[in-house]
Amino acid sequence: MTKKSTYLLSLSLAALLTGLAGCAKETAGPEDGATAGPEQAAQEGQAPGSPASTPAPGQPGAAPGAEEKPLSPEEMPAVVAKVNGEEIKKEDLLRSVQEAQMQLAQSGRLPEGAPPASFYRDVLNGMIARSLFLQEAKAQGIQADAQEVEKQLTAFKSQFPSPEAFQQAMASQGLSEQVLRTQAQSQLMVEKYVQSRVFDKVSVTDQQAKAFYDQNQTRMKQPEQVRLRHILIRADESAPEADQQKAREKAEGLLAQIKGGADFAKLAQENSDDPGSKTRGGELPPMGRGQTVPPFEAAAFALQKPNDLSPVVQSQFGYHVIQLIERVPESQVPFEEAKDKIVQMLRQQESQKKLQAQVEALKAKGKVETYL
Repeated sequence: MTKKSTYLLSLSLAALLTGLAGCAKETAGPEDGATAGPEQAAQEGQAPGSPASTPAPGQPGAAPGAEEKPLSPEEMPAVVAKVNGEEIKKEDLLRSVQEAQMQLAQSGRLPEGAPPASFYRDVLNGMIARSLFLQEAKAQGIQADAQEVEKQLTAFKSQFPSPEAFQQAMASQGLSEQVLRTQAQSQLMVEKYVQSRVFDKVSVTDQQAKAFYDQNQTRMKQPEQVRLRHILIRADESAPEADQQKAREKAEGLLAQIKGGADFAKLAQENSDDPGSKTRGGELPPMGRGQTVPPFEAAAFALQKPNDLSPVVQSQFGYHVIQLIERVPESQVPFEEAKDKIVQMLRQQESQKKLQAQVEALKAKGKVETYL
């Protein structure tokens, strides 16, 4: 089992409280293949006018501060907190910290070195919040039926290549299927509690979204973009010099044909090693600056008039021939186009506030002790 797998059966309230749950956006990197260069980056770049939310320093989801002193697990007590008498043990905290680190690593925001004490405390605060919500869900009679639990457990098992691999993973972590079933049940109960007591009470009106739009005009701009065609002749940077030369010569030959009047789209369909664009005659989605690898971007934005051609451009994917279709100047994003993203962001912000307020209310009427 991958180390992240236990996270799939543990609702991370630490992440939820900082607005990360369900809001993270995975972006493919150049290592994902030919289309992960110019095409993939263009497809997956952030939409103009899209408001973003960034966790504050020190919160789970924000990178641990390099200036803080790391905390050794040996320094921790066996019980790191009590929530209305229920213990949160050190080993549970360490597992949750590991899961949080893996989330950061997957998003490319995990710094080197051991996490500082504040990071452990922030993750612990998320665990305390989850414990409070679970206790309150039980008190209010919120339940997860057996069918829901089994469905989640089945989805979890499907992450493994075989039943034997699943059992081996469980054994390696000292877990049993019943433990996972209990975790799934708890997760579902917390989700139902949070949904009904917090998220269902959050609403954002069109008037609120319009007010945000009007007050943030500088954020509501579509940056300058270019529309392009390209042909990729793949050649890995580590390939032998002879292979590199062969790929370059092929690209140079194609460029010469296009300059001589050959149809770019036809040559792209017949020769390009970018499967994502070759079927469209090499055409890429519109892209702005910062959405592709530097050599490709520099060549693309140097083109000025429709049908202008670049010299052969080398990137880590190989050799490109680029043709400009159109330069699209910076423009203001209309409210109707930006509205859904604004509403989503405002709902997220309001949900965070209500979640935190609910945690504080439950703390005030109960007893929470921390020893970290």
